[in-house]
Amino acid sequence: MEEKLDALVLRTADYGEYDRMLTLFTLQKGKISAAAKGVRKPAAKLRFAAQPFCFAEYVLAERGGRRTVVSASNTDGFYALREDVRKFYAAAAVCGLCDALLYENIVSEELFLRAVNALKEMCEGDELLALLSFFLHALALSGYALAPLLCASCGGELGEHACFDLSEGCFTCSACARGAGVSPSTLQVMRYCTGGQGAPQALPEEGKLRAVKLLYAYFRTKTDTRVKAAEELLRLP
Repeated sequence: MEEKLDALVLRTADYGEYDRMLTLFTLQKGKISAAAKGVRKPAAKLRFAAQPFCFAEYVLAERGGRRTVVSASNTDGFYALREDVRKFYAAAAVCGLCDALLYENIVSEELFLRAVNALKEMCEGDELLALLSFFLHALALSGYALAPLLCASCGGELGEHACFDLSEGCFTCSACARGAGVSPSTLQVMRYCTGGQGAPQALPEEGKLRAVKLLYAYFRTKTDTRVKAAEELLRLP
């Protein structure tokens, strides 16, 4: 039996001499695995379909519960993501988060579309803001939504100095301080990402990276799962 699926490559693993196992995030069937035969040969026609971030229409054959890639029609390879190291790791973090948050064969159309849109935004613009926006939506769709940017204890404004409680996913003001301190630049970025406050060009790079670090720490607390690409992104100079 053959089936056509719109899919994004989340992860690959080499096996045999020329083959590769793909973890695909499909629009129609959620996260699945499929073997891509011979794609590591230099002249392989389906070589593109077994690359990171490939978004394509895949034709898969299923036999004995195992899927094999028969053909693929490229929709977008997001090639610009491979030309910049920070864009590459930000994009890989999007794929890693999908892989970590998805269960096999569970459909999530909204997460799929947000992942594809995040990769497009990274190609064309600020990869950190695209990652942060995706991160927030992915957490919410997985049941780990952050609380509003108000003090979770007194309900007041956070001001310039606040704290973040990793176990609860909420912020507190300096008077009610609970959790780890959050820098003003991080709050500035979080306000923009959650409510569109401010201009993106005025957001500090340090604040964007600190915001990614905060969300990743919260993700680790809730899932006890690592996304190595996110860690590599945060280690970049």
